[in-house]
Amino acid sequence: MHYAIFYNPTAGRGDNEATAKKIATKLKKAGHTSEALTAPNPEEAVKKIRNSLTDYDALISIGGDGTLNLVATAFLQANKTIPLGIIPGGTVNNFATRWEIPTDLNQAISLILAQKLQHVGIGSCQDGQKAIVSSLTFGTLADISNQVRQSEKRKFGLLIYPLKGLKQISQKASYHVHIQAENFDKKMKVWIFLLTTTHLVGGIDYVASNPHAFHVSILHNMRLGKLFQLLFFVLTGNLRQKENNTLTYLKPKKITVKSLEQKSIYSRIDGDKGPALPLTIEFLDGFLPIYTAGKKD
Repeated sequence: MHYAIFYNPTAGRGDNEATAKKIATKLKKAGHTSEALTAPNPEEAVKKIRNSLTDYDALISIGGDGTLNLVATAFLQANKTIPLGIIPGGTVNNFATRWEIPTDLNQAISLILAQKLQHVGIGSCQDGQKAIVSSLTFGTLADISNQVRQSEKRKFGLLIYPLKGLKQISQKASYHVHIQAENFDKKMKVWIFLLTTTHLVGGIDYVASNPHAFHVSILHNMRLGKLFQLLFFVLTGNLRQKENNTLTYLKPKKITVKSLEQKSIYSRIDGDKGPALPLTIEFLDGFLPIYTAGKKD
């Protein structure tokens, strides 16, 4: 087989180029050929992957959810997929954790070479021009994340998010939005809107698994006396408590979110700044073929 090895030089610890060379060596020993694939910016990376999919039998992605997003976005835009191997190398690897991709390099390569494919669901927005591999969020959580620099993630890891959260907790107002989904149509004042393709946030199992639709958690109608609930969310991501007048939980296959504000509300997708509202988001069940241990839900 002929593999593309795609990596983001700045993701995670910044050592993904060295990892790519190790993978190429191991693939060669196993009788396969490979080619490094990278680009100076996300736009060029998506274009490069999209235009070269017919050149490879499979693609290996080194990095976290953000790097995987570039690959999945290229697949969406090309309306074509090839088998995808995952080498977790980012600060946050929600998608890899969900599908039990090992962080150990040798184990991850062995999983790829075993050639067991599973087709899993991801999200799509902007009329199929942008993928959502792990999560989309807006509100306080996205505002916190937009302030976190890559250098801070490398230095502090996931701890940087609650640190920023504590600073932001009393500084941001709610966003007035209109949310429409199956059997749901409401205008809400939202502090945090969190949509995930899996039941993990930051590696934390926060809801029951539902592999055929989104998990959407909306923290809204916040008042000063409920700040502790927001703090608890920022620190743990735990949303196991029952739905109430502050928390709404949905499991839609399609959802539309429109801003009722005068200013733009920007989303955050898979750890990076995303497009502004309005957004229509669809779940693509079984779209992405990944190498896994073959575990089913």
